[in-house]
Amino acid sequence: MQLNSKIFRGEVTHQRMTPHAHAFKYPHTFFAFDPDELTHLQETCSLLGHNTFRPLTLNDHDYLLGSKHPIKEQLNEFIAAETPEQYTLTVTSPRYLGYAFNPVNFHLRMQGNELMSAVAEVNNTFGDRHVYPLTTLKKASQSQTWSARSPKEFHVSPFNDMSGEYEFTFHVEPDNLFLGVDLYREGTCVIKTWIRGKGHPITNRDILRYALLHPFDTALNSFPRILWQAAILYYKKKLKVYQRPSPHSTNTLIDRDQPKEDGMVI
Repeated sequence: MQLNSKIFRGEVTHQRMTPHAHAFKYPHTFFAFDPDELTHLQETCSLLGHNTFRPLTLNDHDYLLGSKHPIKEQLNEFIAAETPEQYTLTVTSPRYLGYAFNPVNFHLRMQGNELMSAVAEVNNTFGDRHVYPLTTLKKASQSQTWSARSPKEFHVSPFNDMSGEYEFTFHVEPDNLFLGVDLYREGTCVIKTWIRGKGHPITNRDILRYALLHPFDTALNSFPRILWQAAILYYKKKLKVYQRPSPHSTNTLIDRDQPKEDGMVI
C-alpha cells in the first residue's frame, strides 16, 4: 500500500540579517501525516498512536482550534473542504513520550502532486496560536515550488515587532520537502527560516532510526533551543525586546489571556 504519510530527516535553519547577523542550524526529524491514513498507521506501527498514548502520539486536539474533532474537519474552517481528488498533509512533529512543542505546523491540501492551498499554524512560547490561511499560491515555472505572502499578524519572537510581511515557500515532492517562512520589511528580507528533509516510510524501524534514536532532533527540544537562542540574542547581541501585544486578529485561535471555549483542549 502506497501511503502519502512520511517521516522526514533533515534540518531546521534560521538566519537573522538585521540589526545583527545571527544564524543557527540543527538536525531535524519531522513527519507529514495524511489524516486519512492515521488509523492504518496506528494498526501497522506499534510505536505511533493517534489520540492514544504511544512513544509517538498525534492528538487531534493539539492542532488548529484545539478541539477533539479530526484535524481535517478543523482545517475546513479555514480553507475549502477536501474534494474526492484531493488529500491533506499535516507537517508536524508528534508528541514524543507525551511532550512536543511545534513553533509551526503546516497543513497542505494536495491534488496529485499539486499544492492547492495551505494553512500555516504558528504557536508562540507565550501560549498563543495563530493561523495563516494561504489560498492564493504562486507556482514557480517548471518546479514543484509554490509561494504565498501574508501580512504579519501575530507576535512570535520578542526580538521582532509586529511590522512586516511573510513570504511562505513550499517545495513539495513525495520524498522531499522544503518549507520556508521569510520575514520582509519594506521589501527587504530580514529573517529567513526553513525546514527541509528527505522522506522515508513510516514504519517502526524508521521511527526508531530517525526519531526515537534522535530525541533532541524532534519537537521535544524545540522549546529549550528557542530559550538558548533567545539568551544569545538578548545577552550577547543586545537586541531590543518587544512586549507581547494582545492578539487582535480573528485568525488568532488561542489567546492565553482569554478563557478557552467549551471543547477546547490544550
